[in-house]
This record gives sequence, C-alpha cells and structure tokens, in this order.
Amino acid sequence: MRVSIFSKIEAKIMDNKSSTSSKTPEDVEGEPVAKKTKLVYKTIIYDESIANQWLDEPPLEVWDHKIIPLLSLRDLALARPVCTFFEAYWQDKFSNNVLPLRVGNDVATIDRGMCVIEILSSRREYTKLNPFVVLLGKGDHQITSTWIDPEDLSSDDELWHGYGEAATLGVTCSNVTFVGTGKDTTTVLGGFAINNHENITFKQMTVTNTRGANGMGIRMSNAKVELMDVALKGCENFALYISETVSETASETTVVATRCEFANSKYGAIVGGSLTSATFKNCLFNDNKSTGIHGSNNATIHLHGKDTAIHSNGGSGIEARNISKVIIHLPSHHNTFYNNGGQDRKTIRGGTITNVPA
Repeated sequence: MRVSIFSKIEAKIMDNKSSTSSKTPEDVEGEPVAKKTKLVYKTIIYDESIANQWLDEPPLEVWDHKIIPLLSLRDLALARPVCTFFEAYWQDKFSNNVLPLRVGNDVATIDRGMCVIEILSSRREYTKLNPFVVLLGKGDHQITSTWIDPEDLSSDDELWHGYGEAATLGVTCSNVTFVGTGKDTTTVLGGFAINNHENITFKQMTVTNTRGANGMGIRMSNAKVELMDVALKGCENFALYISETVSETASETTVVATRCEFANSKYGAIVGGSLTSATFKNCLFNDNKSTGIHGSNNATIHLHGKDTAIHSNGGSGIEARNISKVIIHLPSHHNTFYNNGGQDRKTIRGGTITNVPA
C-alpha cells in the first residue's frame, strides 16, 4: 500500500554525512551540498515495504509540527552546522520570525538576551506587527546591568565609570516584546530604561527594582511603550517614570497600560512633557508612599475603565501641575479615589483634572 502525504515544506537535501537518506531527484548534479539550503514543496510517499522509512527520512510534517517546535532558537542555531537540512530550517524560521528567544534556555539572563536582540536585529527587520519576542519563564529574573542616561554623558565619558542606575537594563532596539507567564509567576528584579525606541511591549509579569535611591520599574523618554497585565511595584523610587525629552529631534512619547498595577513604591506613575501622552485602562495606583499619579509640564493623561482605582497612597491620589491635563473617562460618581493621605485630586499651576463620561 502506498499513501501520499503532502508536506508543507522540505529541505532540498540533507548532508550525506549527517543522514542516511540518498539524494532526491531535485538535486542538481555537482552543486555543493552546503549551498542547498532552500526549502521547497515536495510530496512524500509512504511505502510499507521499506523498513524504518519514517526513521531514515521522516515526513516534513513530523519535523515541522512535532520535532522543530521542541527546539529553541539556540538549539536550532547550534544545529545549523550539522547538515543543510537544519540550515534550511533555521533560515526559514528566522526569516519568518517564528522562534522566540527564551530567557533561561536560549540565554541565561535578560541582560544577555539584549545582546542577542541587538545581533539578530542587525540581520533582519522587526516591526510593530512582527516584533522580536522574548519569553521570560516562571520565577525571578535578575537584571545585573548598570544603565547610564545618554543625556547625562559629558565628553569625558570616563568620569561616569562606575556610575549610573544599578540593576537597570537599557532597551537598545525598537520592536521588542517581553512576555512573562503572569504577574504572580514571573518577576523581574530590576528595571528597564527605554530611550529613543518605539514599540516596546511588556506582558504578564511583575517588575520590582529595590536597588539604590533611584530604583525605578520602567523609565522612558522619547519612546513608545505598551504594558499589558504588568505589575510595577515595590520600587525604591518610581514605578513608572516618563521624563520630558529636551532633544530637538524628539517625537511624541506614549505609553498605553492595560490592567496594570503601580503600587508599593515611592511614586506610582510620573508623567511629564509636552509631547507625552499616557493612557491607563483599568489600572490600579495604590499603596505608594507619595502620589499615585503625578502629571507635569503639559503632559496629557487619560484614565479609562470601571476597574480603575487610585487609593491608599500616602500623598495625593492624582496631582496635576504645570498645565498638565488629566482626563478621567468615567462619571464623577465612580469610586475612582479613596483612602489617600492627601487630596484625591490636586491641581497646581494650571494643571487640570476633568471627568468626561465615556
């Protein structure tokens, strides 16, 4: 009995030194095996008279759906020299951005992961719709990098040796998504700094930075960031800090946070700058030593969602100063503020806080 199986893709040939399979009819006589890395469509025919056919030459569907998914990005990269079959698979998966980078498997730490992101981003283009994906597994992930704000560097860079923000990783590429397994299961010990990059996304994790007086969860400037199901809490200083960009080439800075927590830090969220817009959807700002949300210098802040709550902060719930605008897209009777040590809504020097029912 003969059964035809139509596979999605197949390596054009496997290195004879690494496989017992013979050359296929598609092989071009005299062509170096090392160059045959293109994946092509092929019909695989099962012949029950051939012993161990699937062991000697398993169908591509088995490779594509059962074997290759068990390999990490690092595993497949290391397998490339073994035979051109794996080289072809690497090229296909890499060019189509199928394989994520797994911290703890492909690389030992987030810091090392950033180095790999830089290398691979130089070899292919990642986009907002097709970003570089970094998977953080369960448990604690310690950041050991020290970050120095580029705007603080003088011409005598050596004077900054040994200084900077401890336990803070600078995100050096755009179009990167960090994904954990949940706020209760994945914890990043340290903070992230994002300057002059866009489409940086964090999902399903807790970020806490207790290192030094300036320990921050996420600090950003001239950047575009999205947070989904993220807890920024237990930070020595700011859970979220958005500073005003003074560069002449600065563009709009935006952050969109959905179902996030900004808690148990000195400040919940600091949003500053005339080109800055922050949108918080169903987010919590609670139990911070000082203000829950602080807006300044003509920044615009939007609050959406019935699950929004700003409570139990040592200072004001929301403080808007220096012509900053806080727009609450909820009815005035919504229980948005409670149990704050200072004023629930505090405005200074032209700042405004307005309810605009959705």
